[in-house]
Amino acid sequence: MAADQAKNNLSQNIGNCFGGETFDDVREKIQEGNIGVLPIENSYAGSIHTNFYNFLRYETKIIGEIAIDVNHALLGKISDITQIKKAYSHPQALSQCHDFLKKHGIEAIAYGDTASAAKMVAESNDISIAAVSSEYAADLYHLTKIQTHIQDQTGNTTRFLLVVSKELDISSKNITNKTSIIFETKDMPGALYKSLGCFATNNINLTKIESLPSYKNPFDYLFWIDIQGHTHDPKVAAALDELKFYTVDIRVLGEY
Repeated sequence: MAADQAKNNLSQNIGNCFGGETFDDVREKIQEGNIGVLPIENSYAGSIHTNFYNFLRYETKIIGEIAIDVNHALLGKISDITQIKKAYSHPQALSQCHDFLKKHGIEAIAYGDTASAAKMVAESNDISIAAVSSEYAADLYHLTKIQTHIQDQTGNTTRFLLVVSKELDISSKNITNKTSIIFETKDMPGALYKSLGCFATNNINLTKIESLPSYKNPFDYLFWIDIQGHTHDPKVAAALDELKFYTVDIRVLGEY
């Protein structure tokens, strides 16, 4: 449901957004010319790698981002938490509530997403199951809010990216000063060190770096970086031009 909240916030500024049962469903809708809002990382549970890799599978671009506070609730048909044996939700949501579920002896069961988990519990006759979802889902599916704010981390936040097809001529009104890039280094000593040095020598700040296993060969890696600046900035252009000497592939995923 956090994605729905992000969608509502963004739709005031940028066109029409939509929901999907899976990340692949959203990606397919993006390819049809729609706008998608996809979670990319959580402050507690870390990165959502499926959405990282989908930038390699689909011709899309990032045009914006938004950070949403995450407040999970345990939803069921009864109010007695001692009667709850299993909780269903998206793996990320379950991970963010790991300590809470363990404390109460509730088995975590992975499900498609938080909203569909709540719908499933609402339609079930089993009073011993619950869903980790939003308080809004409780109202939507007429479930009991057994306990709210069950996430393990105070200030739990998820970063969402606003994504469109590369063919779609659209940009966000909420432009900041960030560019996301994926690159693959050459097979040479110090390749990553030298690649990152391209940004350091041009006085460009990196706000994120993450290694991702490559699909090409075992134990080969790609690197995702977020930098402060856009490609029309001479310093960024110079850094990217220098980066070509140490990489075999560079993809600018979006400027936003």
